[in-house]
Amino acid sequence: MRSQMLDLLGRAPFEPFRVRLVSGDTHDVFDPQTVAAQQATVTIAGHDLNWVIFPYDKVASIESLLADFHGHGE
Repeated sequence: MRSQMLDLLGRAPFEPFRVRLVSGDTHDVFDPQTVAAQQATVTIAGHDLNWVIFPYDKVASIESLLADFHGHGE
């Protein structure tokens, strides 16, 4: 999961994505600089300036937001 996260964060141009946790919580990433992909955990800065930190084993999926980002996701 970490390698997938690093791949997504390093894409040029960057493509926004959603991290879905096993708890059902979601965290949207629109800027790669708001994410720190450490060895065992991921830290994401939210729009409200709060940080969320979770281990990779709590990630259920990572989904593209490209369609949503361009207004075609509904």
